[in-house]
Amino acid sequence: MDKIILENMQFEGICGCLPEEKLKPQCFVVTVVLFYDSIPAKETDKLSDTDDYSVVFDEVKAIVTEGEYNLIEFMADLIAKRCLEITRAVRTEVAVSKPDAPVNGVFDTMKVVIERER
Repeated sequence: MDKIILENMQFEGICGCLPEEKLKPQCFVVTVVLFYDSIPAKETDKLSDTDDYSVVFDEVKAIVTEGEYNLIEFMADLIAKRCLEITRAVRTEVAVSKPDAPVNGVFDTMKVVIERER
């Protein structure tokens, strides 16, 4: 199986259930893994034989920065569904991290991972 990985993309967006989370954008870190049975471009060296990751980046950016959500689970599912719509991938895994989650404690990030396939 072949993969394209867009790792640790950072965007500012509105996502949270608390009133203060709806007022000011927060940082979200998104990783998208696209799975393929085979990527023909590895043999042809042609962009037309693969998925343009800049297009995927722009779509993920739009979802995170233009929408307003309550839960990162919802955001991750939107991203996963959109990735399958715009790519040739047979499966995708999307991780959305919220490093500044309003949790009283010490942590690196809160993260959700969603997997979807055709």
